[in-house]
Amino acid sequence: PYPDRPEFDIYATMHTAKEVGGDFYDFFLLGERRLAVLIADVSGKGIPAALFMMTTKTLIQNLAESGLPPAGVFTEANRHLCANNETMMFVTAFMGILELDTGTFSFVNAGHNPPLLKRAGHPYAVLRTRPGLVLGGMDGTAYSQDEFTFGPGDKLFLYTDGVTEALNPEQALFSERRLEATLNGGAARDMDVTRLLRHIKQEIDRFAEGAEQADDITLLALEYKGRERS
Repeated sequence: PYPDRPEFDIYATMHTAKEVGGDFYDFFLLGERRLAVLIADVSGKGIPAALFMMTTKTLIQNLAESGLPPAGVFTEANRHLCANNETMMFVTAFMGILELDTGTFSFVNAGHNPPLLKRAGHPYAVLRTRPGLVLGGMDGTAYSQDEFTFGPGDKLFLYTDGVTEALNPEQALFSERRLEATLNGGAARDMDVTRLLRHIKQEIDRFAEGAEQADDITLLALEYKGRERS
């Protein structure tokens, strides 16, 4: 997407475990100089989870486009989801907004897997922050946000727990440790975001050795290339 935007490169894939999945991702421009990215995982499976997923995705995009920062988006989204949550579902989610001119990335985590950040010339490492409560879990929850600054060539890798909890025939987990090792192994560290996600999925499939996929597998990678030059 966005082949005419030299400031960033982004790619995402989703592989559902059933015909209807509960994971979702999204990315969209907020005006011309900000990019929003989102990845999330709804509790449950099937049609109810898919409907809750669509409600959440639309709600978050509308709130982001209203001008709220990430923490405000999640605080308001949680309020709306708790008010209309007869199914008692919840969503883990991670959202960030990238300022394309400066590389500043403001983000909020609602109980989701921590992403991995790769600084140019360095390996991928887990971005450790304190996650907030899941969306739809408790009315009145206020979310806080963190931020860091991308440098040219830095990459951010997001995923859902279907990656780290993928099983092989011996019931072993793919695990966070194996994911980090895969991202940093061989040529993967220097792959562009499209090749990287395809490579990660191939490694998950190789690990699974044909075992049935039990959960949705969703991946998103973002590379910041730097401010647009005239």
